[in-house]
Amino acid sequence: MSFSPKEIGAEIKNHIPDFSISYKPDYRQAIADSWPQSIDDAVARKDWGWKEEFDLEGMTKDMLENLGNQ
Repeated sequence: MSFSPKEIGAEIKNHIPDFSISYKPDYRQAIADSWPQSIDDAVARKDWGWKEEFDLEGMTKDMLENLGNQ
């Protein structure tokens, strides 16, 4: 799954209309930029039958429902 801060902010806003987000990349952006742009999960799909359970909408809904349940 890949999404931008703007995309996840918009999805959260679908659940919490008053939500607002602001962000400014800092030194950690260089760390994130060094990560692979994507990960090939073909072998896990083939060998283990792995399949993702969430898209951005589902992940956001689950995250908001379970936030604070720790």
